[in-house]
Amino acid sequence: MPRTILLRIALFLSIAVAIGLIGYFTGMQNAPSSAPTAETAEEEHEDDHGHDHGSGEVVELTDSAFNNLKIAVKSMRGETYVAPLTIPGEVVEIPGRSSFTVAAPVGGNIRSVNVDVGQLVHLTDPLFKLDIVDEPVLSAQIDLLDVLGQIDVTQAEINRLSPLAQSGAIAGKAALEFEYTEQKLQNRKDARIQELIARGLTPGQVSQVIEQRKLIKQLDVLLNEVPRDAASSEQDPVSFVVETLEIHPGMTIPRGTSLARLADHRYLYIRGEAFEQDVPRLYELEANHVPIEVQFGHSHEHEADRNYATRTAEIAYIDNHADETTGTFYFYLRLKNEVAADSLLLDQSVTRQWRFKPGQRVHLRLPMDKYEDQFVLPREALVEEGVETFVFQQVFGHVEPGMKEFQKVPVEVIHRDTNTVVISRDGDIRLGDTIVVTHAYQLYLEMLSAAGSGGGGAHHGHSH
Repeated sequence: MPRTILLRIALFLSIAVAIGLIGYFTGMQNAPSSAPTAETAEEEHEDDHGHDHGSGEVVELTDSAFNNLKIAVKSMRGETYVAPLTIPGEVVEIPGRSSFTVAAPVGGNIRSVNVDVGQLVHLTDPLFKLDIVDEPVLSAQIDLLDVLGQIDVTQAEINRLSPLAQSGAIAGKAALEFEYTEQKLQNRKDARIQELIARGLTPGQVSQVIEQRKLIKQLDVLLNEVPRDAASSEQDPVSFVVETLEIHPGMTIPRGTSLARLADHRYLYIRGEAFEQDVPRLYELEANHVPIEVQFGHSHEHEADRNYATRTAEIAYIDNHADETTGTFYFYLRLKNEVAADSLLLDQSVTRQWRFKPGQRVHLRLPMDKYEDQFVLPREALVEEGVETFVFQQVFGHVEPGMKEFQKVPVEVIHRDTNTVVISRDGDIRLGDTIVVTHAYQLYLEMLSAAGSGGGGAHHGHSH
C-alpha cells in the first residue's frame, strides 16, 4: 500500500478517538449523580429540617404516642420566681387548747358510758351517768334539805306571830327573834349551796335539790366547761371528738378521776425547725404577715407521683429557746383544720375525721431568693445526664402530618429546688419557644433508643 494512504488512515483514526474522548468527558460533567454519598444526603436532610438528624439530637413521636405519654408543653416567657427554703415540719396540738380531759365531778359508781371513741360530742351531750357514793356530797345535800325545812317552819311561825305583834297581843320581841333565826338559817342555806358547788355539783343541780326537795343520787356528766380558746359560733361550732375512754361501767371512782380525753382539732399548730441563720428571715416573714406554703404528703422524684395537699399559714410565734441537742429553733404556724368526713356508728352517733392530724409530717417552703424575668420550668422538664443539662424544645415546620418533633437544647441552670428550675435567658432558649415540661427523661430515652437502632436513617427516630 502506498505510504501516503497509510498516513491518511492514521490521521483519520486519531481524529475519531479525540472526538470520542471529548464527548465522554462532556457527558460526565453534565450527568446527575445517581448514588449520592451519606454526607450529601445528611446535608440535604439538615437543610430541609433545620437541624441534624444523624447526630441523635432529635426525637419524633406520633400524635398517639405523644397523647399516651401525656406530655405537656409550655411557651417560654419571662417570669418572677421566689425560691423557697424547704424545711421539715410536723403538725402538733396547741398546748392547753386542743385537748380536754373530762374528770369525775364527784365520787361515784359508773352507771353507764354514753359515748364511743371517735364520736363527735357537743356541750350538752351526756357523756356518763354516775351513782353518787361521795359521802360529803350526800351529807351536804341532807344538811341543805334540813336547813330548808327549818326555814319553812320559821317562816310559818313568823307569818303567824306578825299580826299578833302588830295588834299588841304579844310582844314584838318574840316575832323579832324568829326573824333573826330565819336570817341565820338563810346563811346556813347559802353555805351549804356553796359547799355543794365546791364538791362538784353544778348550780343547776343544786337548784334542783332546792326545788324538788330531793337528794340527787345520780348525775349526768356534761361538757359544762370548755377551754377558753374554744369559743363557739354558728360558722365555727365547738366540736370535741372522744379520743380515749379510761373507765367502764361498774367502776367506783373518786372525785377527779379522768374519765375521757377529748380533742378539739379545729385549730392546730405546725411546728417548723430552722437553723440560726434562717431566724432573721423568719422575723421578717412574721412581721410582714407573709404566708408560708405548707405541703402535706410524700415527696417523689416525678411530679406525676406527688400527692401534695398544699395550704398556706402565717407564723404564730418563734420559740425563744434553741434545742439543746440540735441547736435549731422551733417556730409555729397556726393552721385552720378541715373536716375530712363525718360518718355514723351502729348507734347512729356521729364520728368525725379531721383532714390534718397531730404527728403528720409536712414540708414548709419559706420564700427566700427572688429571680425576676427568667425562664421558670418544673423540675421534670430538666434532663441531667453526666455533665449535660438540657431540655426538649418542640420544633414546628417540615414535620410529617401526624408527627411531632422535639429537639435537645442545652441550658444553663441558675437555680433548682425540689419542684422548680430557673434557667438563664442568655442561652439557646428564646421567648416563645415551646418546651416539654413533663416526661422529658422518657423523650431522652426514646432519642437514645432511636439513635442506637439506626432510627436516624429511614425512620428518623419515629416512635409509634
